Parts: sequence; structure tokens; C-alpha cells
Amino acid sequence: MRRFAATAIAVTAVALAIAAPAAPAAPAQGKGQNCGTYPSVSIYPEGKVKAIRGVSCREALRVAKKYDHKGRARGPWECVLGHGGRTLFSCGYGGGYGDIRDFPHALTVKGVGSPA
Repeated sequence: MRRFAATAIAVTAVALAIAAPAAPAAPAQGKGQNCGTYPSVSIYPEGKVKAIRGVSCREALRVAKKYDHKGRARGPWECVLGHGGRTLFSCGYGGGYGDIRDFPHALTVKGVGSPA
């Protein structure tokens, strides 16, 4: 009887370990890589760049600076202004429609510091 109980407990433990998820999913805000800041010409003194996907920090900073200072996106990139909050703008390329932050290559820029 003891052997049966021990076997039943071991089988149950293995079944629960297999059925349990490995780790909870990270929240959507945690995605991406912080790439640093640059001097901005917006109402905020600095812009903080976050590469969401498909772009290196070096390229993300280049795209963000050009759009912030010249009002034109670099190369194949498309940028759109943010509405409300600290989000200055988001840029992306490789997608056809929908939220630009969901494009295969995407970044976002938020204002840092006190607004002027």
C-alpha cells in the first residue's frame, strides 16, 4: 500500500509540473530596450528612446534625432506624433497598417524633464 501511495504522489507531482506554465508573461510595457536620451527640440528638454523590436539602439537614436530635429523620418521609417502624456512620437517600418508600434521594426520616444 505504501508503494502505491508513493507512486501516486510522484505521478501527480510530475503531472502538475508539466501542466504548470514556466513563467508568467511580462506586461506589454516591459517590452523593448531603453536606448538612452538625446537633446530634444520639443517642449521637453530630452527625448528618451526605446527600441521596441527589430532595431538597434544606434539606429533608433539616429531615427529619433532626425525626426525630432528635422520633422522627417530617416530612410524607410515612418513616424507619427503622440497624443497626450509624455509620448512625443513613435516610428516604425515594415508594416502596412495599424498601430505603428506593432510594426516589425519599431521605436518610441518619450519626453524627459519638466515641460517648457
